Amino acid sequence: MNIMQICNQLEVGGTERVLEIITRFLNKDIFNVYVCGIQGGIREKMLREDGFDVYIVDANYENLVQLMKDKRIDIVHIHRSGENEPLPIKAAKKANVPAIIETNVFGKYDNSEAGKLIDFHLQISKTASLRYVQNAGTSINRFLNKCRVLYNPVNLEEFDKYRASEKQMWRFKSETGVDKNTPLICRVGRPDINKWDSFLVDMMAYLVRKVPDVRFLIVGGLPRLVRRKIEKLGLEENFIETGFASEDKLIVIYCSIDLLAHSSRIGESFGYTIAEAMAAGKPVVVNSTPWADNAQIELVDNGKTGFVMNTPKTYAGAVAWLIENKKEAKKMGLAGRKKVEREYDARKITKMLERLYIELLIEKGVSVGQDLINKYKEIQYFPTDSDILNYPKEYKKRLNNRYGESSSIEELRFKFKWLLMRVKNLLIKWLPLRVKNLLKRKLSNLRLHF
Repeated sequence: MNIMQICNQLEVGGTERVLEIITRFLNKDIFNVYVCGIQGGIREKMLREDGFDVYIVDANYENLVQLMKDKRIDIVHIHRSGENEPLPIKAAKKANVPAIIETNVFGKYDNSEAGKLIDFHLQISKTASLRYVQNAGTSINRFLNKCRVLYNPVNLEEFDKYRASEKQMWRFKSETGVDKNTPLICRVGRPDINKWDSFLVDMMAYLVRKVPDVRFLIVGGLPRLVRRKIEKLGLEENFIETGFASEDKLIVIYCSIDLLAHSSRIGESFGYTIAEAMAAGKPVVVNSTPWADNAQIELVDNGKTGFVMNTPKTYAGAVAWLIENKKEAKKMGLAGRKKVEREYDARKITKMLERLYIELLIEKGVSVGQDLINKYKEIQYFPTDSDILNYPKEYKKRLNNRYGESSSIEELRFKFKWLLMRVKNLLIKWLPLRVKNLLKRKLSNLRLHF
């Protein structure tokens, strides 16, 4: 069976990482895997060096159609945001590809002519599936007819291969300018002002009162506005800014820190850095963002694999508690590792995907052989249909399950922000596209979230 994994670009982002891991783990005795980028990038080079067939079409429709025909593609698997991206879909139809599947990163609903041609939709978390159901104006029962949740895969073999020794961790801290006994927390991500707000900086203002020598390692860099606020609060000595790290170096970083301190203004539809820190056996602290993507509270089980909270003050309290209670923090880190092994392991995720590919081809009338059908009947989907149907109730519980007690003023501020964002999202949903883009530019210029 010939499978094409296709994405807008083959760069370093989480979407492209999913494509790369799936490409590496698919059973090559059953599937011929071809990788295609509308544009190229760093993962193009990495996959080519490891012997994979990688093609860059530079947005040329005719070239893409011909490539699909030449390789006799059975399934096109598109990795995308969920927004209307018609090129690979229309090319697949023109090339008479039997089945088209998408991994939908942000739970968006594409009601375009091209979007309706997709045979199956994968959401990367149960939380993202709730957003997709809402955006599509459908029910969870109907969602399960052509959709399911397939978590992003985590390559645990890579984590075990590059796991840092005590000596490597001490060396890393020394190179970073941190004493081996100095508390070190970390955030990993692009210096994107759309993902950053003042939350983590405000949190640090509280944390340094409890743990004065704490250092906050920022992997990926800081936006200029965030750096300015750090300077304004006099916290420069507590922050260490570094650029992007290679994936093997990043594993050493995860091993060397006390915990991952994660926050994003727009939340997460999955949260690769969260899952990766858990794979390294580290507890994770996150804040809830119910007005945006919020899968971080699905990945982190409050009080078990880390902590969830709503305000900078309670967040600082959670971080301080983990720093001061190392045995409990270690237990949470081990619980997080077990969760990754149970739910996000690349081998398990890819086996489920292989079963789905086979079922799709059977549905399209493609003969796959009875032995293969019997083999994959043993593979069980996770999350199950029941897990997805019951998730709305679970999600409400997770929203209310958080660390610490906030003051009434802080809670009021949090709820007001939630309400404000919901009203904004509702207004934007119904505005014409030209007005939406104008508002986005104005908000971007004003940086109102600071």
